[in-house]
Amino acid sequence: MWNNLSEAGEPPRASGYALWVALLLFVVIVLSNLLMVRPRLTDRFDVWSTRVMQAEYTARMLYGNFLPVGAARRTDWDDALKLLTTKDAPLGALVRAVVLLDDQAGIMGQKDAQQRIDQLLQRMPHAPTQFSPQEKQAILRWCLTVYGERRRPSAEEKERFRRTIERANLGWMRLLALKHLEFLAGDTESARRWDVQAREEANRLQYTLVVVFAIVALLMLAGVGTWLAYAVWKSSTRSNQPALPLLSPRFADAVLWALVAYFAATYLGGWVAGAFAAALPASTPLLVVLVLLVQVATGGVALWWLYRQMKQNGIEWRDLGLTGKRLSEQIAWGTAAYVAMIPVLLITVVLVQVLLPTIPSPAHPIAGVASSDNPRWVVVLLFLVAAVFAPLFEEVFFRGVLLNAVWALTGNRWIGIIASALVFSVLHPQMYLGWIAVFVIGLMLGALFVERRSLLPCIWMHALNNGLALFAAHLLRMTG
Repeated sequence: MWNNLSEAGEPPRASGYALWVALLLFVVIVLSNLLMVRPRLTDRFDVWSTRVMQAEYTARMLYGNFLPVGAARRTDWDDALKLLTTKDAPLGALVRAVVLLDDQAGIMGQKDAQQRIDQLLQRMPHAPTQFSPQEKQAILRWCLTVYGERRRPSAEEKERFRRTIERANLGWMRLLALKHLEFLAGDTESARRWDVQAREEANRLQYTLVVVFAIVALLMLAGVGTWLAYAVWKSSTRSNQPALPLLSPRFADAVLWALVAYFAATYLGGWVAGAFAAALPASTPLLVVLVLLVQVATGGVALWWLYRQMKQNGIEWRDLGLTGKRLSEQIAWGTAAYVAMIPVLLITVVLVQVLLPTIPSPAHPIAGVASSDNPRWVVVLLFLVAAVFAPLFEEVFFRGVLLNAVWALTGNRWIGIIASALVFSVLHPQMYLGWIAVFVIGLMLGALFVERRSLLPCIWMHALNNGLALFAAHLLRMTG
């Protein structure tokens, strides 16, 4: 794709210790994350597990009647129930499974559905939960009365169970639970109204997804068109690129020490933040504040160290790709690169799901908070975390420093692109297979940096990706 004349510049010098220290810290962080040696602040964010979120939307899709998908079959509901009833399923997931089994007993078979409900009721007292002991006992009493004993509740019990359902954070399934409660209490008219409202919620999601799918289809076509336009442009004489990296090899060690500082600050910041987060309730908005403070503090320390190294060695910001020249052109390139990434990313995700269907899709750590009902100031802080500071710090250190330095030391830009994408993806918390999609994003960001020799389009593309993902989560939340 690019001219790769590594011999055109000065020969790279020995990397010294900086690259090896950075590699050692990288291995330590990866092992700590895999073995969960240190408390991770991101664990506190995921109020819903990936399985629960996926099952929520799957069930709503099956319950609606807008999309021409035909009648839902037993196997369709079984897939949603399997996501909710794995051996490590929390109490909230088991409650959702019981509600779905009771509502779809006609499809599942009355006898089989009741047997599965009884088994889940036996598991509930021992299931992990974030509910308080009092809330847990209220949920267990409600489920046992309505779905186990199936006796008509008294007026006092009905009101108490209604409050329990509203506080149980069941999402749209609270409508089905309220329907079951009213039906058992003998109020069939109220039960019918809750059923209609549940279908309206499901249809609202389906309308939204139709619009989203249409937009994605258009972006897919635009992405393919962008690749074709790029190929034509690349074949012209206007696309000749300089063969040398931005950074001189003699400066590689200096900037790599800043990468060491970034890794060390991020790792230690995770320890400190995890200790503070352990003392906070899992659903408190203060966790968002804590994440922002840690992000700014750790990134700021590393950025200060980078500036210090640059000043001591006479390195300019333009050597790392930070320049304000032709800003509108750089933003246009970042936007085009984002559109071009969409078909590649979607193909990657589909292939992973086809080849490894038993492994659930990974969720970003802020997905749980972004999907929750948050005050406006929390939404603003989430935007700052995901679409401002993360793109800025990560692009400076992964592309401006790591890719630049490896490219300078090896003389081969592809080694720099792949190395920076690999480190970028593995250090992201979307395990187990989430790193593959992030790796593809990292490759595109690295290729964009090499093509434009600037960090500005990379920062903009990164901000677009994170910002639109945050908006999509907010849109799904607004559907019910």
